[in-house]
Amino acid sequence: MTGATLHEVFTDALGFDPSSPGFRDDPYRHYARLRDRDPVHRGSAGFWVVSAYDKCVAVLADPRFGHPQGRPVHTPDALLGGSADQDNFLLFMNPPQHTRVRAAVRQVFAPSLVNRLRPYVERETERLLDAAFAAPEFDLIGSLAHPLSLATICELLGVPDGDRPMVMAAAQDFLAGIDPTFTLSEERGARRDAALATLDEYFGDLLARKREDPAEDLLSALATLDDLDPRELRGTGILMFIAGHGTTTNLIGNGTLALIRHPAQREQFLADPAIAVTALEELLRFDAPSQLTVRTALEDVELGGHRIAEGEQVLVLRGAANHDPARFSEPGELDLTRPDNKHLAFGSGIHRCLGAPLARMEGGLALRALLTRAPDLAVRPGSLSYRDSLLIRGLTALPVTAGR
Repeated sequence: MTGATLHEVFTDALGFDPSSPGFRDDPYRHYARLRDRDPVHRGSAGFWVVSAYDKCVAVLADPRFGHPQGRPVHTPDALLGGSADQDNFLLFMNPPQHTRVRAAVRQVFAPSLVNRLRPYVERETERLLDAAFAAPEFDLIGSLAHPLSLATICELLGVPDGDRPMVMAAAQDFLAGIDPTFTLSEERGARRDAALATLDEYFGDLLARKREDPAEDLLSALATLDDLDPRELRGTGILMFIAGHGTTTNLIGNGTLALIRHPAQREQFLADPAIAVTALEELLRFDAPSQLTVRTALEDVELGGHRIAEGEQVLVLRGAANHDPARFSEPGELDLTRPDNKHLAFGSGIHRCLGAPLARMEGGLALRALLTRAPDLAVRPGSLSYRDSLLIRGLTALPVTAGR
């Protein structure tokens, strides 16, 4: 990547400008051209882009693709900025460490814990909607999607109310430094590293307090585990907080927009509660909250007739895979009753998202409550604003009116 900006590198590899408004509005037609032309593509900078469903699944399931350990804070050949401390995030671990840590977390992050949160999510949703509908127009992201997901993950983890603004601000600075947003300045990199240090210190202190005075929350349960060392515990807490609110925020925002734009499907969603499960899976496939995964070849691997050399990075375009016509019939159509919907919105293989059941519960409750109260919900024309990110597919604002 020497001599080229990250923006130029991605544009060269993908064959389109991923920072353009046209890509933000509809990335899937751009993905389709890339997938049709070359589903396993090597850019001139040396990294690979995989866009076909079967090839994406193959990479995510293959133990020969993983994460290099001890990654420096920022290197010119890294697709994602980051810190070596991220090695303590479950997301960046390889077996056998990953196997051990994931098994330990699954012991305490059980379905019963998610189910216990359902009444809280229902109450918080109604409270937020009461406030939002007091005005003729409101921003769905700022009024419902973000505060609901933030409150829920804090309730799950046991983050005190007074600490939430500080923890949220640090999480945003960290995320801004790891997204491939093509504008990673030295200042943003420094803020990212400072934010991670802040989060590491905070969750270390909070876990120590939970160990001394446990409550009925996930961090208290994690603090009692003997299978994780202190750094792994802190990393798990940080990752759950960051991933736990961002994914659900974007699921609610993207799902609402999809249903508004497809009124017949929206009517079916409201008229037939029996399709709740398939409807949510289709919304996740149709416009997934996160669009890609990065892996590194830990040894030479053959994929789709190509040799991927040890050390080369692979960009797995899960958003493209979710719209691959070889796997999904009429992938550009929203079909809330779509059968056999094995999308990759939550990843695949050993790193499949542990928090998926929580995101599904929150997203399903929020969407039904919102549209039941405002079945004619409409978007203010010309008001959509997407995040400047290739990794995250989410709206920064979604101004809506209740249509009444």
